[in-house]
Amino acid sequence: MKRIITIALLSIFTFSANAQFFEKDINYVNAGYGLGIGYGRLLNAYQAYEGYKFSGFGPVAISYERGITDNIGLGVSIGYSSYGGRWLQTGYDYKYRWTTLSIMARGAYHFNVRNRQFDPYAGVGIGFLKYSYKWESNEPGFNEAAYNVDFGTPLAYQIFVGARYMFSDNFGAYAELGYGLSVANAGITLAF
Repeated sequence: MKRIITIALLSIFTFSANAQFFEKDINYVNAGYGLGIGYGRLLNAYQAYEGYKFSGFGPVAISYERGITDNIGLGVSIGYSSYGGRWLQTGYDYKYRWTTLSIMARGAYHFNVRNRQFDPYAGVGIGFLKYSYKWESNEPGFNEAAYNVDFGTPLAYQIFVGARYMFSDNFGAYAELGYGLSVANAGITLAF
């Protein structure tokens, strides 16, 4: 992952300054879908059990950014993911669901490039992270409290590099790599 981020940053810095798409006082909204940070692997640990079924959704991400200068944008992002599994063990049904919600303030630096439609950037985010989980079973005497997990601090953070490509003044696509609720996500961008 470090190699991918390093290569992306180096390629961004090799562009020379001219015109750019990102501008002061313009609003940008991204909506996309990404790759999670390994919840599937954690829950796949139960694959050995009879009738195991994994289900997952997300992470989905929505972010808003406003150009404060022609190179700096500030905004917020919301991310959500939910993963779970179901299986049989010693004749009893078990279900597990892990849900994550993040709400963060974000800042990004946008690099000047020759192509006005292409907007590469790098940034950071910090905010609130809420994990929740639910265990269920029809086993007599099953106690969900016995499976408590300590999630520690509700602090969320993210470090990312990304780029937008605008097909028109108001519509485009984006992709981001980094560390946060997802390691990679992509989707659409609206500018107004």
